[in-house]
Amino acid sequence: MSTATFPSVDQLADGAADAVRQHFDSIFRILFCPLGETQPSTFLQYTTRTQHPLGNAAFFWRDASVDEVSSVIQALVASGYPAAVVLMSDDSPDQAAVVEAAGFGFAEAMPLMTVTPEALTPTELPPGYRFREVLLDEDEAWSETVSIGYGLPVELGRLLGLRRAAEVCAPGTTRHFAIEHDGELVATSMLYLHNGLAGIYCVATKAEHRGKGLGAHLTAEPLRLAWQLGYRTGLLQASAMGAPVYRRIGFQTHANMSLFVHMQGA
Repeated sequence: MSTATFPSVDQLADGAADAVRQHFDSIFRILFCPLGETQPSTFLQYTTRTQHPLGNAAFFWRDASVDEVSSVIQALVASGYPAAVVLMSDDSPDQAAVVEAAGFGFAEAMPLMTVTPEALTPTELPPGYRFREVLLDEDEAWSETVSIGYGLPVELGRLLGLRRAAEVCAPGTTRHFAIEHDGELVATSMLYLHNGLAGIYCVATKAEHRGKGLGAHLTAEPLRLAWQLGYRTGLLQASAMGAPVYRRIGFQTHANMSLFVHMQGA
């Protein structure tokens, strides 16, 4: 297969940040929106009615109008559930003003990051931990683990899980991984292959197992599998807390997205 099918970071050039944004937008549209639902290209909005901001959210591209932003946000607030808004570009002051005027508080800047096969550094697990791919019949255990690691209601974890992905994703585009300790899944990640780019999502670790390098390993090892398939760029959207971990294993930051949260109804 031609290397043009799998673009490198150098080929993406100034478009690297938008490539990460598009990847992120794609997986959330697939996993969180009802089957067959059509949404505008300028924003993505979903409501799960769970008591967590990420369960009731809207993501706005730079070209979403102020009127679009205002209308969607009003509906989120009116739902009465905790809600989140992500501005896909952090240089959209008009959008940010509308979001803040509706009572959403700025939570954090989320780095958009990429890595190449040459830059990705080796990672290791401590004794007693085992990295492996997770099978469909382990969906509930994986979903519970990612929910605990992120502090999510398990209903949201299931939307990220194997069964949901099997229902809505083309075969082979998502693969789920975990680290096992004493027969228990203690950390998770998901690989999403889209547009010739390998994205890492759902990197979550149970609190008592943090600080051992599990997240770094669950990021690097799935990407090494992607390199074997010809992929030349790995990407992710990091939290402010997770970004230093990714930088240590070779990721670079191209830009940021902005996360805002409204806790009404929590």
